[in-house]
Amino acid sequence: MNFHQSRAPLTAAELKRRAEALMANGQAAGPSDAEDSRAESPDERQYGPTAAKILRDVKRGVALASQDAKFAVFTEAATTLADAVVNQWLPKNVMVDRLSEIAVAHGHFGRDRLEVEELIARYADRASTPQKPDQASSGPKQAKRRLIAHRASDLEPEKLVWVWPGRIPEGKLVLLGGPPGLGKSQLTAFMSAIVSNGGHWPCGEGSTLPGDVIFMSAEDGVQDTIIPRLMAAGADRERVHIVSAATKPDGTGRKTFSLKTDVDLLEEMARKIGTVRLIIVDPISAYMGGSDGNGNVETREVLEPLADMANRLRIAVVAVTHLNKGGGGGNQSALNRFAGSIAFVAAARAAFAVIEDPEDDERRFLLQAKNNLGKKCKGLAFRLEQRLVGDDVMSSNVMFEGDHVSESIDEALSASENRGAKKGQSSGGKEDVMQFLRDILSAGPVDVLEVERQARAAALLEDDKRLSKSKAFRDARTELGIKSTRDGFGPGSRYVLELPEASWAPKNPMGAPSQTGAPMDDLGAHGEVGGLQ
Repeated sequence: MNFHQSRAPLTAAELKRRAEALMANGQAAGPSDAEDSRAESPDERQYGPTAAKILRDVKRGVALASQDAKFAVFTEAATTLADAVVNQWLPKNVMVDRLSEIAVAHGHFGRDRLEVEELIARYADRASTPQKPDQASSGPKQAKRRLIAHRASDLEPEKLVWVWPGRIPEGKLVLLGGPPGLGKSQLTAFMSAIVSNGGHWPCGEGSTLPGDVIFMSAEDGVQDTIIPRLMAAGADRERVHIVSAATKPDGTGRKTFSLKTDVDLLEEMARKIGTVRLIIVDPISAYMGGSDGNGNVETREVLEPLADMANRLRIAVVAVTHLNKGGGGGNQSALNRFAGSIAFVAAARAAFAVIEDPEDDERRFLLQAKNNLGKKCKGLAFRLEQRLVGDDVMSSNVMFEGDHVSESIDEALSASENRGAKKGQSSGGKEDVMQFLRDILSAGPVDVLEVERQARAAALLEDDKRLSKSKAFRDARTELGIKSTRDGFGPGSRYVLELPEASWAPKNPMGAPSQTGAPMDDLGAHGEVGGLQ
């Protein structure tokens, strides 16, 4: 039943109350309506223009109703907001809060407070598990499968806002890839500094409004690495929030944050802070909740809640990953070189790669691989410089050059890798290998053969070598305390590598003699005969 259509014409007294209600809500008729609509309200900022209009309309509808019809219109408003929750325009807690606020503002419509609260709870339950009217009395039943869709005419166009103009859009996922050791993590510290201070981007690419940053890093120590980097970059540390872990489902202990199960906690934190503009996930592979990131369907299922949250809250998300070595002689395009499933690149609205200048070991390029929302960006060049940030505390910092560069990303990537290939060696030293191993093993044990495959793809292991024959990998495994264990028995068994349960630390005290023995001539494919496992 439409309660608005069932009302009698308004009397003179009711018309007067209507005008007073309009004035009280700042909605007085006239030209000011159009002017007010142009200003973005807090609801519009948090939930989008469609949800803000729904909230505004239900509040106005109850305020304008006659005294006798207010409760009926309030019930209609509860139905409207429940539908908005079901269709994912609004979170359920917002629905409950707004209905409670309306009820209090109108003295619970002259009814018992508990009666009104029970009505709100009933519609909140309906929003959680939609049921047909004839199902309400027959007990809980499984909700019918349905499509979630919106009529195009119900949706208002939204202006795209950029955190970094042309590069990082508000409310979207952006990938930052590159080989280990080239400064990707230092770049995220640089971005955090610009956003937290509301500073200017390099090469005259504009500025950004100040905002908070949520920082997640699975590889680097917080106090000995991340904090010094933020200080070196000049970040406002009051605005940077570092997530180290999440509690277990029962609320006790701690576990690694998972994009599969913990995005709601991330959203809750962002809403509580209220001014978050950027979330850093470094590396994204460490937060996949056990998924290896190679399956398209599974990867999409993990990334979709993160992308939806970013869009709802208008927060940019920068996810760090590494690049694979291209197949077919290294002639693959840079867009197809991002590690893991193609779903990573598909989910991201923009993707950039950090590449070593093939003519200068100390120079790096930041080049665009993909940008669905803006025009092609020019390349940037930077170097890593050391800064003293405290008593005997040094950290590296990104220093951009003043001019753009014109290098093609595919040509620069190919030239950089070919340069290493000409030397007849892999490009990675022990530090690069350690970072690679932390990345690939962060989600759990991995088959040795798969580690070797990805190591070759990342140009860290020569094509004709095994891990056990590489000194860089042997040293890195010792330093990280990586264990090699046999999984299964017989023909189907395999050897896997895994990180120790404790935090990463050198296995031997500083100055202690190395326990690594000389490799035996008959060392197996997985290093299972002699030598360090």
